[in-house]
Amino acid sequence: MLPHDHLPRAREELRRLVAIPSVSARGEKLAECAEAVRDLLTEAGFNTEIQPGDVGPFVVGEIGSGPLTVMIYNHYDVQPEDPVSLWHSPPFEMSERDGRWYGRGVADDKGEFVSRLAGWRLFRERHPGPLPFRLVWLVDGEEEIGSPSLEAFLKRRFDGEAVDVCWWEYGEIDASGRPIILCGFKGVMAVELRARTARADLHSSLGAVFDNPLWRLAAATASLRDGTGQILIDGFYDAVRQPSLSDSELASAPPYSLDSLMDATGAQRLLDGIDAPNFYRAVNFEPCMNVNGFSGGYAGEGAKTVLPAEGAVKIDFRLVPDQDPQRIVALLRAHLDRHGFDDIELIVHDANVKPVRSVTDHWFVQDAKAALEEHFGQPAIVQPSSPASGTAHPFVEQLGAEIVGLGLTHHGAMLHSPDENIIVDQFARTIECSAAILAKLSRRATRMSGRSDPEPMPEGETA
Repeated sequence: MLPHDHLPRAREELRRLVAIPSVSARGEKLAECAEAVRDLLTEAGFNTEIQPGDVGPFVVGEIGSGPLTVMIYNHYDVQPEDPVSLWHSPPFEMSERDGRWYGRGVADDKGEFVSRLAGWRLFRERHPGPLPFRLVWLVDGEEEIGSPSLEAFLKRRFDGEAVDVCWWEYGEIDASGRPIILCGFKGVMAVELRARTARADLHSSLGAVFDNPLWRLAAATASLRDGTGQILIDGFYDAVRQPSLSDSELASAPPYSLDSLMDATGAQRLLDGIDAPNFYRAVNFEPCMNVNGFSGGYAGEGAKTVLPAEGAVKIDFRLVPDQDPQRIVALLRAHLDRHGFDDIELIVHDANVKPVRSVTDHWFVQDAKAALEEHFGQPAIVQPSSPASGTAHPFVEQLGAEIVGLGLTHHGAMLHSPDENIIVDQFARTIECSAAILAKLSRRATRMSGRSDPEPMPEGETA
């Protein structure tokens, strides 16, 4: 049972962090938020430091020593709040409605950070002795823009070090309240296609003679994917690693229904060929392409009959092991040239986030599963891969870590959208679960070192 003072304290800490508009896409308030995070970790007993990044600083907290090294990774930067008009309350003022907290970053990722920090405090109240494992807490300020300096930072700050487990920045809870453990993350490649066909906008009557940049962009975009979602770029699937037998078995029986996912997200139209039996396999194992937005020409009120001079389309690809984003960029360029779109400019915004997948039967997964089931009162779902992405590959490639995601982001959390939210009861349960996971890590490290297990204080009591 969560002690009565923990939830109000965590709520106030989250409210203060949400009030800092730490939008990395605009380079806004990142230093201020890093300092706030550093102060919270220092107050919680960590040795802390702030290290520079290319855009936003990194915050590092360390404590303990022993046979295990565990890293908790979070980020304090957030997505832009636009469109503000679709929020039902100010995005940077945390509000509560119907058992949910709303605000930009309340889930992604400030809520995840604060819930774990509150769990750490609860764990230390129950286990106040020396920490028998090394815990490193890394909080990134550039995650929402692809963490451009994370890889170099890890090489600089943790050169030659090894990490056993990286507790990733988020996890999921399905529409029925069952916690989901994520054992992988897709890679991402974000690009922009630009076309120009004239010095300035022309009268639309000249469309009988001159080509239209928006038409060219629409045709180029349509050439990349069919109605089933299959990518039509030659060589796109060549490097795709087939899932293991155990991963395929985990994905063969969806733990939540397609209808529940549609209800939670409000999504209405499926890709051709996607149905209730196969959607979960696609979520885990299929790469995909998304058109993020078109721009150019006239989009104001009423009509303006112009032939635009230029336009752009932004696209992202979600990738699976072992696809390399840089390789996909080259394949995309070759595709455009081969199909007569060599005049279209290709701008790469992000081609650094590689896909990763950890083993689903790792001991940390099993320990986390037991803790989640105890505190959520439902069977936990072990999911081979999240459909979302994050810069997880340096932790695997450089530090040798297994990447595992668990947390409080429910399927209706509206990440990156207006009315981002978390469910208060699930936030409280995540605090308790975080404390239990840290206690399991402590007991495992104690056994590994050959010492006797320390006697924990009874739950509900404090030092």
